[in-house]
Amino acid sequence: MPVKPSPSLIAAYTGVMAAVYYAFLWLPGIPVVGLPQVKIDLGASFAPILGVILGPYLGFLAAFISDIIKVVTPPNIYALPFVLCPPVSAFSASFIVRGKMKEPFILLAAILIAAMFTPVFFPVTAHGLVYFLAYFDKMAALALIPVAAYLARMGKTSFHIALFLAMFIGNQTDSALGCTIFALPQVYQGIFGVPSVEVARGLFMASPFVYPVIRLIQAFIGYIIALPLIRVLLRITSLSEFLYIKSLKGKI
Repeated sequence: MPVKPSPSLIAAYTGVMAAVYYAFLWLPGIPVVGLPQVKIDLGASFAPILGVILGPYLGFLAAFISDIIKVVTPPNIYALPFVLCPPVSAFSASFIVRGKMKEPFILLAAILIAAMFTPVFFPVTAHGLVYFLAYFDKMAALALIPVAAYLARMGKTSFHIALFLAMFIGNQTDSALGCTIFALPQVYQGIFGVPSVEVARGLFMASPFVYPVIRLIQAFIGYIIALPLIRVLLRITSLSEFLYIKSLKGKI
């Protein structure tokens, strides 16, 4: 009979995964060709993997703890407002790879609706173009959630597609929350010093098609890291019955 992992093993396992993610946070970003000031964040690529491996709640916790430590070592006021962004990425990806769509769908939809009422986009009837350019890729991710959850319940081949989509949707949920937080005057003006809401709107309209490509690249990086990592962890006897790892058996 399989032995359920002890709380100490689960805590140690979660701590190791959080430490790996923390290491990824310190890796230099990959510059985007033609836009050297924009970089592909490798930490964002790893965040949804935490949810896939640890589950929605431990994955969220591991990402949150690592983000807090990163923000305070050394203190970084510019990153502080966004500490919940990678955790929601882990949360969403975890449900999707297990064929569940309700939680990530509600979360992303709620973020998209909340964004409409921030000063940058409100009223959306007057600033619809700004809102669309800022969130069209997130809307696409929202539409893909039922597709990804369905594919995750099918065979091995379709699960690989679902895993990639989970990485993409997780990153887009991270991005959607980050954009919504930045759209608050306490953040864009109070922390970043953007002088007016008009300038903030202009920032959301600058290079709107670059960032969806970055999210796709981050998703691919996450996929190629997650795939062998899951396979290795499933071979470890002491973790083979871990609540969330065991649900992936036979899919990869």
